[in-house]
Amino acid sequence: MAKTANKYYSKKYELTEIAEKLFIEKGYEETSIEDILKASGLSKGGFYHYFKSKEEVLSESISNLMENSLKELESIIDNDSMNALEKLKLFMEKKSELQNNKKEFAKYLSMIMKSDFTLYKYYISLAEKYVNPLARIIEQGVRENIFDVKFPRETADIMLRAVTSLPQSAFFSEYLHNETSHNNYSASLKDVIARILGVDSTAIWTPDGE
Repeated sequence: MAKTANKYYSKKYELTEIAEKLFIEKGYEETSIEDILKASGLSKGGFYHYFKSKEEVLSESISNLMENSLKELESIIDNDSMNALEKLKLFMEKKSELQNNKKEFAKYLSMIMKSDFTLYKYYISLAEKYVNPLARIIEQGVRENIFDVKFPRETADIMLRAVTSLPQSAFFSEYLHNETSHNNYSASLKDVIARILGVDSTAIWTPDGE
Protein backbone atom coordinates (compact mmCIF):
# COMPACT_ATOMS: atom_id res chain seq x y z
CA MET A 1 0.00 0.00 0.00
CA ALA A 2 2.80 2.41 0.96
CA LYS A 3 4.70 1.54 -2.22
CA THR A 4 1.61 2.32 -4.32
CA ALA A 5 1.15 5.66 -2.57
CA ASN A 6 4.83 6.56 -3.06
CA LYS A 7 4.57 5.70 -6.76
CA TYR A 8 1.47 7.87 -7.09
CA TYR A 9 3.09 10.94 -5.47
CA SER A 10 6.35 10.37 -7.36
CA LYS A 11 4.48 10.34 -10.68
CA LYS A 12 2.43 13.38 -9.64
CA TYR A 13 5.62 15.28 -8.81
CA GLU A 14 7.17 14.28 -12.13
CA LEU A 15 4.07 15.44 -14.01
CA THR A 16 4.15 18.77 -12.15
CA GLU A 17 7.79 19.35 -13.13
CA ILE A 18 7.00 18.61 -16.78
CA ALA A 19 4.12 21.09 -16.72
CA GLU A 20 6.29 23.68 -14.94
CA LYS A 21 8.86 23.56 -17.76
CA LEU A 22 6.09 24.05 -20.32
CA PHE A 23 4.65 26.98 -18.37
CA ILE A 24 8.07 28.65 -18.42
CA GLU A 25 8.75 27.90 -22.09
CA LYS A 26 5.31 28.65 -23.56
CA GLY A 27 3.55 30.67 -20.88
CA TYR A 28 0.80 29.45 -18.59
CA GLU A 29 -2.14 30.60 -20.71
CA GLU A 30 -0.59 29.21 -23.90
CA THR A 31 0.07 25.78 -22.38
CA SER A 32 -2.81 23.37 -22.82
CA ILE A 33 -3.54 20.08 -21.10
CA GLU A 34 -2.85 18.48 -24.48
CA ASP A 35 0.68 19.95 -24.38
CA ILE A 36 1.21 18.41 -20.97
CA LEU A 37 -0.13 15.07 -22.16
CA LYS A 38 2.22 15.08 -25.16
CA ALA A 39 5.28 15.98 -23.06
CA SER A 40 4.48 13.43 -20.34
CA GLY A 41 3.21 10.61 -22.53
CA LEU A 42 0.08 10.28 -20.40
CA SER A 43 -3.43 9.75 -21.67
CA LYS A 44 -6.14 12.24 -20.76
CA GLY A 45 -7.50 9.72 -18.28
CA GLY A 46 -4.03 9.32 -16.81
CA PHE A 47 -3.74 13.08 -16.34
CA TYR A 48 -7.10 13.33 -14.58
CA HIS A 49 -6.00 10.56 -12.23
CA TYR A 50 -3.58 13.12 -10.75
CA PHE A 51 -5.13 16.51 -11.48
CA LYS A 52 -8.59 17.87 -12.19
CA SER A 53 -7.38 20.89 -14.14
CA LYS A 54 -4.37 22.89 -15.34
CA GLU A 55 -4.98 25.33 -12.47
CA GLU A 56 -4.55 22.45 -10.02
CA VAL A 57 -1.18 21.63 -11.59
CA LEU A 58 -0.10 25.22 -11.05
CA SER A 59 -1.21 25.11 -7.41
CA GLU A 60 0.79 21.92 -6.90
CA SER A 61 3.83 23.51 -8.52
CA ILE A 62 3.65 26.49 -6.15
CA SER A 63 3.23 24.14 -3.19
CA ASN A 64 6.23 22.03 -4.27
CA LEU A 65 8.40 25.13 -4.69
CA MET A 66 7.64 26.19 -1.13
CA GLU A 67 7.94 22.67 0.30
CA ASN A 68 11.40 22.19 -1.22
CA SER A 69 12.51 25.57 0.10
CA LEU A 70 11.18 24.80 3.56
CA LYS A 71 13.12 21.53 3.77
CA GLU A 72 16.32 23.53 3.33
CA LEU A 73 15.26 25.89 6.12
CA GLU A 74 14.22 23.29 8.72
CA SER A 75 17.79 22.56 9.78
CA ILE A 76 18.23 26.25 10.59
CA ILE A 77 15.02 26.47 12.60
CA ASP A 78 15.84 23.33 14.64
CA ASN A 79 19.46 24.23 15.38
CA ASP A 80 19.67 24.60 19.18
CA SER A 81 23.18 26.06 19.09
CA MET A 82 22.07 29.27 17.33
CA ASN A 83 20.28 32.27 18.75
CA ALA A 84 17.23 33.75 17.04
CA LEU A 85 19.14 36.53 15.28
CA GLU A 86 21.61 34.07 13.76
CA LYS A 87 18.72 31.89 12.64
CA LEU A 88 16.86 34.80 11.08
CA LYS A 89 19.95 35.92 9.15
CA LEU A 90 20.50 32.40 7.80
CA PHE A 91 16.78 31.99 7.13
CA MET A 92 16.80 35.13 4.96
CA GLU A 93 20.08 34.23 3.24
CA LYS A 94 18.92 30.70 2.43
CA LYS A 95 15.56 31.95 1.20
CA SER A 96 17.30 34.38 -1.19
CA GLU A 97 19.66 31.63 -2.35
CA LEU A 98 16.78 29.25 -3.05
CA GLN A 99 14.86 31.96 -4.88
CA ASN A 100 17.87 32.77 -7.06
CA ASN A 101 18.25 29.10 -7.98
CA LYS A 102 14.70 29.19 -9.36
CA LYS A 103 14.84 32.79 -10.56
CA GLU A 104 13.33 32.01 -13.95
CA PHE A 105 10.33 30.27 -12.41
CA ALA A 106 10.00 32.99 -9.76
CA LYS A 107 9.75 35.64 -12.50
CA TYR A 108 7.17 33.52 -14.27
CA LEU A 109 5.16 33.17 -11.05
CA SER A 110 5.29 36.91 -10.51
CA MET A 111 3.59 37.44 -13.86
CA ILE A 112 0.76 34.97 -13.40
CA MET A 113 0.15 35.95 -9.77
CA LYS A 114 -1.99 38.78 -11.16
CA SER A 115 -4.70 36.11 -11.33
CA ASP A 116 -6.92 35.99 -8.23
CA PHE A 117 -6.89 32.17 -8.25
CA THR A 118 -3.10 31.91 -8.30
CA LEU A 119 -2.65 34.65 -5.73
CA TYR A 120 -5.12 32.98 -3.37
CA LYS A 121 -3.40 29.58 -3.67
CA TYR A 122 -0.01 31.20 -3.25
CA TYR A 123 -0.94 32.93 0.00
CA ILE A 124 -2.64 29.79 1.33
CA SER A 125 0.54 27.80 0.66
CA LEU A 126 2.63 30.56 2.19
CA ALA A 127 0.60 30.55 5.40
CA GLU A 128 0.62 26.76 5.63
CA LYS A 129 4.34 26.29 5.09
CA TYR A 130 6.24 29.38 6.20
CA VAL A 131 4.37 31.36 8.84
CA ASN A 132 4.69 28.90 11.74
CA PRO A 133 8.42 28.14 11.18
CA LEU A 134 9.25 31.84 11.01
CA ALA A 135 7.06 32.45 14.07
CA ARG A 136 9.19 29.89 15.97
CA ILE A 137 12.31 31.95 15.26
CA ILE A 138 10.58 35.15 16.35
CA GLU A 139 9.28 33.46 19.53
CA GLN A 140 12.83 32.37 20.36
CA GLY A 141 14.03 35.94 19.76
CA VAL A 142 11.41 37.29 22.17
CA ARG A 143 12.50 34.78 24.84
CA GLU A 144 16.12 35.86 24.31
CA ASN A 145 15.15 39.56 24.51
CA ILE A 146 16.44 40.11 20.97
CA PHE A 147 13.13 40.93 19.27
CA ASP A 148 10.51 43.33 20.61
CA VAL A 149 7.36 41.60 19.33
CA LYS A 150 4.02 41.01 21.06
CA PHE A 151 2.44 38.54 18.63
CA PRO A 152 5.06 36.34 16.88
CA ARG A 153 2.69 34.38 14.62
CA GLU A 154 0.85 37.43 13.35
CA THR A 155 4.15 39.28 12.94
CA ALA A 156 5.55 36.38 10.90
CA ASP A 157 2.47 36.50 8.67
CA ILE A 158 2.84 40.25 8.08
CA MET A 159 6.58 39.93 7.38
CA LEU A 160 6.08 37.18 4.83
CA ARG A 161 3.33 39.08 3.05
CA ALA A 162 5.58 42.14 2.89
CA VAL A 163 8.37 40.05 1.36
CA THR A 164 6.19 38.21 -1.17
CA SER A 165 3.71 40.87 -2.28
CA LEU A 166 6.08 42.65 -4.67
CA PRO A 167 4.29 41.39 -7.82
CA GLN A 168 1.16 43.24 -6.69
CA SER A 169 3.00 46.58 -6.65
CA ALA A 170 2.13 49.13 -9.35
CA PHE A 171 5.90 49.67 -9.64
CA PHE A 172 6.83 45.99 -9.95
CA SER A 173 8.26 46.29 -13.46
CA GLU A 174 10.40 49.25 -12.41
CA TYR A 175 11.73 47.37 -9.36
CA LEU A 176 12.46 44.34 -11.53
CA HIS A 177 14.31 46.09 -14.36
CA ASN A 178 15.78 49.27 -12.86
CA GLU A 179 18.80 48.51 -10.66
CA THR A 180 18.54 51.69 -8.60
CA SER A 181 14.83 51.17 -7.93
CA HIS A 182 15.47 47.51 -7.10
CA ASN A 183 18.20 48.39 -4.60
CA ASN A 184 16.08 51.12 -3.03
CA TYR A 185 13.15 48.74 -2.65
CA SER A 186 15.37 46.02 -1.17
CA ALA A 187 16.91 48.44 1.34
CA SER A 188 13.49 49.78 2.33
CA LEU A 189 12.09 46.28 2.82
CA LYS A 190 15.01 45.30 5.03
CA ASP A 191 14.52 48.43 7.11
CA VAL A 192 10.80 47.70 7.51
CA ILE A 193 11.47 44.12 8.66
CA ALA A 194 14.10 45.32 11.16
CA ARG A 195 11.69 47.90 12.56
CA ILE A 196 8.92 45.30 12.88
CA LEU A 197 11.25 43.13 14.96
CA GLY A 198 12.62 46.04 16.99
CA VAL A 199 16.25 45.62 15.92
CA ASP A 200 18.77 47.60 13.89
CA SER A 201 18.78 46.54 10.24
CA THR A 202 22.56 45.95 10.32
CA ALA A 203 21.94 43.26 12.97
CA ILE A 204 20.17 41.18 10.32
CA TRP A 205 21.93 42.27 7.11
CA THR A 206 25.41 43.56 6.42
CA PRO A 207 25.47 46.90 4.54
CA ASP A 208 26.14 45.13 1.24
CA GLY A 209 24.10 41.99 2.11
CA GLU A 210 21.07 40.76 0.23
